[in-house]
Amino acid sequence: MPSERRTLLTKLCPVCGREADVLYGGMCEECYRKLHPLAELPEVLEVTLCRACGAYKLGGRWMRPRGGDALREALEAAVKRSLRVRGYVENVAITEIEGGRVRVLVSGYAAEGMRSYEEEYVAVVRVRWGLCRECVLAKSKREVARVQVRARGRGLTSAEIALAKRVVERFLSSRWRGNLDLIDVVEEGDTLDFVFSSIPSARLAADALKRELPSTVLETRKSAGVDDSGKRFAKITFRILLPEFKAGDLIEFRGKLYYVTRMSGEGVWAIDLDRLEEVKLGRSKELIENGRIVRRGEELEPVIVASVRGDEVEVVTLKGGKSISLHLERLHPQLKEGGSALLAVIGTKYYVLPPARPPV
Repeated sequence: MPSERRTLLTKLCPVCGREADVLYGGMCEECYRKLHPLAELPEVLEVTLCRACGAYKLGGRWMRPRGGDALREALEAAVKRSLRVRGYVENVAITEIEGGRVRVLVSGYAAEGMRSYEEEYVAVVRVRWGLCRECVLAKSKREVARVQVRARGRGLTSAEIALAKRVVERFLSSRWRGNLDLIDVVEEGDTLDFVFSSIPSARLAADALKRELPSTVLETRKSAGVDDSGKRFAKITFRILLPEFKAGDLIEFRGKLYYVTRMSGEGVWAIDLDRLEEVKLGRSKELIENGRIVRRGEELEPVIVASVRGDEVEVVTLKGGKSISLHLERLHPQLKEGGSALLAVIGTKYYVLPPARPPV
């Protein structure tokens, strides 16, 4: 801001009559500051908050709060938009929000040559409560997206259903909107659907499931009519497809036999039946789509390892108490006398295997 500055040994301020060595616009510093405030703030600051999720409106857009105090963030945005700077402003900060008023501290100087100082401004706070567009959709229970969890060629196990629910619950609890956009969880037999009123929330939930479960994702879009504003909208379905096999199954992949021991978002672990060593098969699309079941886990015989004498192993079936003597080239190191195991017969070969780990 242009200003007139003159240095004098002794000069009277024409406004207050006091002596001053330096004049600003023909006045002493105090009088100049009184007549030239650093900024102007409206007497009333109006903000709009969503009563459901705490988002605030900025212009024509709803903004997600960065922290836990949506009112302060809304007022900071309102101050930034409405404050009219008159001097050289260095910093603007809200110092207090209380009793329907907000106090704003502005630091800077009115004219060049002055030292920085602070001025306080007070405005009345008027809060309007409403619903953001996402919360309007959530309140109306209108489905715009669905996340389906399925398994190729089979139903989901109870452990897989429980795990998928935990993944989505954990993901939603970490978001600022929480579970507001999740309007229904549909569990029908051995299938699971998460119904959302928000496409972004559904997409993020699908991503979370993809990270935690070895699976492929298929996204489909279908026209669902016209919304209240006259715009056409589509309903999106995210299909999370788990492999046909599960932990405990014997599979064939790339010409080799494996016993699947555990599955997670990091991949599939299995025992190579040729070497009886656990290997990581990964989580490639090829594995998920082409891993072929040779024996399901339910078809394996639960046994107790009764004795191990070199390559001679004796097991006892739990169902009938039948004793079976086997000559094995090697035994998995996890198996000990008295321990639980599973007996698998493939062709003429017998395998004694440790129990698989359920998904966690």
